[in-house]
Amino acid sequence: MPEERAVLGSVRFGRFELSAETGELRKDGIRLKLSGQAIQVLAMLATNPGKLVTREELQQKLWPGASFGDPEHGLNAAVNKLRETLGDSASEPKYIETVPGRGYRFIAVPESQASPAQPPQPEPPKRPWWKRKATIVIAACVVIATSFYPWVVPRIENVWRSYELQQLKAVPVTTLPGVVWSPTFSPDGSQVAFVWMEDPTKDYSDLFVKVIGNDRPLRLTHDKGGVGRAAWSPDGRNIALTREAPEGDQSVFLISPLGGPERKVASANCYCFSGNALSWSPDARKLAFLDHPLDSPSNNTVRLFVLSLDSMERISVPTGCNTADNPAFSPRGDYLAWTCDDIRSDVSIHLQRLSNGSVTRLLHGVDWIGGLAWSGDGRRIVFSRGFTRGELWEVALARPDLPERLPFGYDTGQLAVSPSSKKLAFTQGHNNTNIWRLDLSQAQAKPQKVIASSREQTSPSFSPDGNQIAFESNRSGSNEVWVSDADGSNAVQLSSFGISATGAPHWSPDGKLIAFDSRIGGESNIYLVDPRGGVPRRLEIDVRGSSQPSWSHDGKWIYFLNGEDTHKPTMWKVPYQGGHAVQLTQHDATHPLESPDGRFVYFASGDGWLWRVRTDGTEEQQVQDMPQLGSEGEAWSPFGSGIYFFHYVKDLPVIEFFDTSTKKTRLVFTLEKYPPVWMGGLPVSPDGRWLLFAQVDEESSEIMMVENWQ
Repeated sequence: MPEERAVLGSVRFGRFELSAETGELRKDGIRLKLSGQAIQVLAMLATNPGKLVTREELQQKLWPGASFGDPEHGLNAAVNKLRETLGDSASEPKYIETVPGRGYRFIAVPESQASPAQPPQPEPPKRPWWKRKATIVIAACVVIATSFYPWVVPRIENVWRSYELQQLKAVPVTTLPGVVWSPTFSPDGSQVAFVWMEDPTKDYSDLFVKVIGNDRPLRLTHDKGGVGRAAWSPDGRNIALTREAPEGDQSVFLISPLGGPERKVASANCYCFSGNALSWSPDARKLAFLDHPLDSPSNNTVRLFVLSLDSMERISVPTGCNTADNPAFSPRGDYLAWTCDDIRSDVSIHLQRLSNGSVTRLLHGVDWIGGLAWSGDGRRIVFSRGFTRGELWEVALARPDLPERLPFGYDTGQLAVSPSSKKLAFTQGHNNTNIWRLDLSQAQAKPQKVIASSREQTSPSFSPDGNQIAFESNRSGSNEVWVSDADGSNAVQLSSFGISATGAPHWSPDGKLIAFDSRIGGESNIYLVDPRGGVPRRLEIDVRGSSQPSWSHDGKWIYFLNGEDTHKPTMWKVPYQGGHAVQLTQHDATHPLESPDGRFVYFASGDGWLWRVRTDGTEEQQVQDMPQLGSEGEAWSPFGSGIYFFHYVKDLPVIEFFDTSTKKTRLVFTLEKYPPVWMGGLPVSPDGRWLLFAQVDEESSEIMMVENWQ
């Protein structure tokens, strides 16, 4: 017989409470009509939960020593009464289970049970009202904090990162005359290699290496063809560089950091003017580089390749873009990063996970990227932002939506990081480009500087009366459209878009409007502005991506390029009020200008030859016998019986005149210094006396370094 526990307290199960002391059963606090043998059966079962209580044990408890009556029938009646009161079922029991032929088992689990000989515990007092409300407030705060955690924590980390960056300082590593670029650290960070052009007018550059803290660089190459980019291998044995090979094509070479012979490892026909064109894998067994294959669909096609130094096999990386730039292996070798420059005002950063080849876009919408590098821990990417030289930014892989501008560095270009020594290096340059005026009425005239500042000004355009000049300049900190008097005085800013890709102004024939382009918002559009001031308005055209506007002589049409941002430019025209545009050329084009007689529209092709097409889009043909244009094909101007144009003769920058009737060319002027990459035009005043051109009057750069950057 199981031991019966003397329960002076109570037993709770479900909604019921049994008081063994008073022999009462309550449901939700209400006493039920249950007594006698039924309550005794419940007490005996409930005090032995989960255990079998036999019928004989129950009968002996309820009817001890019975010699009359029917205990069997009495027990059945008591159990049935008990189940009825509890709402229990013999077939699907919740409280009392029948063990056929043997007895019963209490299967409910008591919630609380007083110990023997222990008086009932008093009911705990209610907590004060202020404690209950405090609990609610704390719980609400926890819920709110949990909800805002993904938003708040990254911003807190960003604030802390900004504080860390404020403690850093950039100091010069090189103070050499001329221009330096493409810095790259030795593996231990004690030395830096770089490309140096001592005299920008000579266009000769070589590779140098120097110990940080020592001003005596060691020259490694002696090549008049010029070195383009460099990258020091992680094992310290080689420096990779790009330059022109003896056979005339651009190639990748390896050279010892101590100097000596160079070894060609790959052809790379890519004249990359910005960015980092080379990157080593951390194990120094692979080299990423850029190339312009001979079968490329356009002049702007740049592919990314990875060369195995073991097998010399080159593998094309599926970048998903037409113009790749800035390859960079991560420090741990788990990623390869690059930029896509298909749309010059919407450059993006892409990452390939090398373990499975998957590609993701980390960041987009950047107004050009001039250099890119990984942080030493591989958690962030630092890049220079701006079309020529710009600001330094970084973006964390975990927070691509929160790029951070660095508090140091301006007019920056290429970048390098030393993970072992926690150093960041970048080029910081100065470029002073001004607009000069040449008197065409005098054969030996000396040019005069007419529009100048300490920064850059290009793309001049004469007003119809010759009394004013529109031009683009970054003297306000960003490239904007300006207008001044013909002598350069009284300059007034007409646009305030705050980006580096705004300019190419041209006057309307009546002098009441200036048309220009801007890539504000990530897409090139044409804008019109009153030269006396006012808010520029966008010209609504039924095609997207319009740039480089110019006017017809009657003022009814605006010629422009479509597709320049995607490197597929063709020439179109649209009524000056906007609306439906008409395509005029099938050939790639740049810098459209109408001929003096209004019958043709001239334009330059991507390979530097001058073409023309009738204003109705017929008779598209190359201008025969005219020499190839220089710069980016925009430095020319039709006037009178011919065309003034800029190009190079025996490496000298010259302005010449091509007579379209006699097919003869004569020298007009030899520039004392070199023009910028983008001159933006070569306009002649309406009376034919003055010719404007842009010239780089001063150019320099140095390598800056930040320590404790990671």
